[in-house]
Amino acid sequence: MFCLPGRTRRTGSPASSTEIVASDAPGPRRAGDHPVALLQNRPPAGTPPSDATEKASMASSSAAEPSSRLSDRAKRSSLGLRFMVLLMHLLFVGAVFILDPTLDWRIHEEPWYIGLYGVLVLLTLVQYFYTAGSSPGYVVDVMRAGSMMHATFVNTTALSKQSNSRNGNTSSPTSRAQLQKLSTMTPTSSWAQMVMDLYPPGSSSRDWTCTYCRVVQPPRTRHCHDCDKCVLQFDHHCIWLGTCIGKKNHCRFWWYIFEETILCIWTAALYIESLRLDMDKAWWKDFVGVILLAVLIFILIFLLLLWLFHSYIALTNQTTYEVARRKRIFYLRGVPERVHPFSRGICRNLYDFCCSSQKGYILEAVPPSEELEARAARYTCRDVICCRCC
Repeated sequence: MFCLPGRTRRTGSPASSTEIVASDAPGPRRAGDHPVALLQNRPPAGTPPSDATEKASMASSSAAEPSSRLSDRAKRSSLGLRFMVLLMHLLFVGAVFILDPTLDWRIHEEPWYIGLYGVLVLLTLVQYFYTAGSSPGYVVDVMRAGSMMHATFVNTTALSKQSNSRNGNTSSPTSRAQLQKLSTMTPTSSWAQMVMDLYPPGSSSRDWTCTYCRVVQPPRTRHCHDCDKCVLQFDHHCIWLGTCIGKKNHCRFWWYIFEETILCIWTAALYIESLRLDMDKAWWKDFVGVILLAVLIFILIFLLLLWLFHSYIALTNQTTYEVARRKRIFYLRGVPERVHPFSRGICRNLYDFCCSSQKGYILEAVPPSEELEARAARYTCRDVICCRCC
């Protein structure tokens, strides 16, 4: 848990995690504690640059030119895809008013029906651009929040083992000991120590150190080559949104595909009603309507399956990357197939997915092997009555 000076926050969750919340309290800062200096290994301010430093800076600037060109190209392609998505919405929605001659009558006789449809179209577009412009949650942001705002990291991995499942209270002496131990660390050492405690004992630092960013990755983190950053709780990189889906915007992405699915169902119903009209109209209207309806049904099937899949991984606290690459992730190789290591129950998973605080970052620890073996046990009648899955 990451708490403000003089203030303690309780999680009340049986699972171990680390919560990081930025603090605005003033405190001493060293010259080398600036986040940019920490990430790029720059010398402190006031130190004269040596020849080796100048050569290294020249080499890094020359190496950064291709990456900057790639990032500019990625931004242009994402803008093009966003414009294409907007154009597709205008095409499918506008074709409804062109192909159905009875919509003019509905606008006057049933304004609420077309009004609700227009509100849904507007909400879907707003949700799309809101999700596309959101941050998935980068490791750099967590490190910057800890180093710039003089925050104190408190790991709750050990504290959660002493928590009371009834009232959620934790032992205060252990909390003070953790505070006294970690308050004396620098931001870099505290971050490395905190991340180290989140992994199982005996894990190699090569497994959780990014070879591109050279930062220490918490569990469930992966480097995105399109964003060129390490993303917390990485799910996937959506080319249609032009951004990654991670811990901070996964819920927004779920709402977007939900609204898009409802919009496709409503639009398909309007197309079917226009094709079933027994009225004299141009032949090309039926031809265009059939083609657009076939494309819309294909998009609807894809969106419906995508929404169902993301609902499933939200209920079980998984990500698309963990489901697809489960055998390649080093801390998931020994986990039984039927066990979801980061799941805290359906109710807690939904709360963390939808209603968790957006001001902080909750870093989840890998559960110990004993706990995973206990979860792999078959359900009994007592487990069903006690709602073990919830």
